[in-house]
Amino acid sequence: MKKYFLIAAVFAAFTLYGQQKIGSIKAGMFFPQACDGGFDLGVEYGLHIDTNLDVSLSLDWFKKEFEDKDAKGEYEEIPGLSADDLVKLSKTTIYDFPLMVAVTAKFPFNDKIKWFATGALGAEMLYASYNTYNQDDISEESELAFDFNWRLGGGAIYNLGQRSEVFGEIAYHYSKPSYDYEDDIGGTSMTVEREYDMSGILSRLGVRFFFN
Repeated sequence: MKKYFLIAAVFAAFTLYGQQKIGSIKAGMFFPQACDGGFDLGVEYGLHIDTNLDVSLSLDWFKKEFEDKDAKGEYEEIPGLSADDLVKLSKTTIYDFPLMVAVTAKFPFNDKIKWFATGALGAEMLYASYNTYNQDDISEESELAFDFNWRLGGGAIYNLGQRSEVFGEIAYHYSKPSYDYEDDIGGTSMTVEREYDMSGILSRLGVRFFFN
């Protein structure tokens, strides 16, 4: 079901129509629950319905690497390993791709500045790559995780001209991509769900253009 929703969202991007369109690129920091914060990049394409209302399709990209290091167990017997040394046990790299349909309402403050509020719904795909280290041996595997997502946020816009503007936004993003895998628990093979809590605060700056 999650995969079908993702396909439907992509299809929606090609059904947008109207006289004036919008395109934007934004970059900043994302702080999900699943890992430390990191760089986030997003692009949008959509319709400028009127002066104070936009509808768009957005796609974001987030990457994070983290390692598990320890000096316990069998590694304590490695010659030359001191208590202060850490052995890398595993390395995980995640790539997160939220695809969302967003509605943005703008509220004029003066001739150049507007406040805005935005809400979005969509689907999310997360690719996870695992490298497990056992002395000289390296075990590699990867998985795809999916989930629905939503986002609420707001910020300020500064008009550069009739067809361009810069903006800053702060938003809360909610998603928990997961997948099922088989694991041997107590001698019994069981289906286990692994979940990544990608909910967190998103803060970015961007530039938006209007064109026909």
